[in-house]
Amino acid sequence: MTTHILLLFLAGLALLGTFILPSLIRNQMVSLPIIYVAFGFVIFSLPLDLPLMNPEDARLDRQLMEYITEFIVIVSLAATGLKLDRVPSLKNWSAGLYLLGITMPLTIAAVAFLGWWWVGLAPASALLLGAVLAPTDPVLAANVQVGPPNEDLPEDEVRFGLTLEAGMNDGLAFPFVYLAIGLVDAVSIKDTLIEWAWWDFGYRIGMGALLGYLIGKGLSFLFFKFKDKMAEIRETEIEEGFFILAATLITYSVTEICEGYGFLAVFVASVVSRRVRYDDEAKQAEIESYEAADQVEQAVLGIFLIAFGGIIGTGGLRDLTWEGALLGLALLFLIRPIAGLIGFLPSKLPWVEKLALSYFGIRGVGSLYYLAYAHNSEAFPSIDGIWSIVNFTMLVSIIVHGLSVTPAMRWIDNRMGRPERT
Repeated sequence: MTTHILLLFLAGLALLGTFILPSLIRNQMVSLPIIYVAFGFVIFSLPLDLPLMNPEDARLDRQLMEYITEFIVIVSLAATGLKLDRVPSLKNWSAGLYLLGITMPLTIAAVAFLGWWWVGLAPASALLLGAVLAPTDPVLAANVQVGPPNEDLPEDEVRFGLTLEAGMNDGLAFPFVYLAIGLVDAVSIKDTLIEWAWWDFGYRIGMGALLGYLIGKGLSFLFFKFKDKMAEIRETEIEEGFFILAATLITYSVTEICEGYGFLAVFVASVVSRRVRYDDEAKQAEIESYEAADQVEQAVLGIFLIAFGGIIGTGGLRDLTWEGALLGLALLFLIRPIAGLIGFLPSKLPWVEKLALSYFGIRGVGSLYYLAYAHNSEAFPSIDGIWSIVNFTMLVSIIVHGLSVTPAMRWIDNRMGRPERT
């Protein structure tokens, strides 16, 4: 059997798993990402002569890592935005805004400081580590997010806040990745900071939000204008799946061409698209669009997580020092929870919800995208140690958060008097 046939077989198993496994492990402690990563670790540890993915040293693998994770994240962000039923406002979105406006900057600063002081990274590399590990993941956090659009169950603050945070912080962490890249060869720190503030932080965030709003409105109007015509030609479910994928890719690419943050634009566009029409037909279209995006995301994610397990099994942690491992553990169990609780000091939420929002800071695919992007910029001559820290942190997050999410959320729902979710 040739290698490519074996890889096709593994991809088929991953796709089959996305169909079968969710119903088998529902309400169980084990999560789908844990199963995929463990499977990849075992398979690639066997003497099967499988091609190894080595993003640390191989530029082609690193480029592939950047493109795959980029695609997974943008599709996930589209699905995440479609899930949010609440009308955007400071009051309705307060839980997520505390996490974005206070917790995330504190997390970046704390990780960057420890990366410099404790691990011994150069200042720019330490800032890169903080920026890469700061955003929570919209891909792996499905179990702590709100359900499909127009769900009968109300959106509680914990699930809504974590969903909103995961949807927006990928775009909002990007400026700090650019700052780290800019500081590597900076001649004048002052000039670098000024340019970063107005361009990477101001213009790119503003352009991402603006284009997301405009494109989301425009494509949604286009969709409903031609929906009836499409129905006359063929079944609309397939068309809606194609449309949501096309809309996501168009929104992302146009925004990137205009130098805005495509991640932010995709999320904003998906949120805005739900406000174009409010009739029953629109609600059904939202559900079908979400399901299409979710299916694409899960299919690609399963294959990627098997590959990630393979990376861990074939040297992905070889440059991990005990200082780096302790930093990863500190992020998950000290920095994020403490920064979260500080962020919610102005909030009147019950303490049990504050604790949940602070604890579930799941790290994942987005962090690997940022790191691959920064590495491909060729700005950082020595970055292997950062790869190992990020791989380790993501692995621990997948295991610990994956095992604890079901019992923890069940307990929280119990304490808050909410109906149990199945």
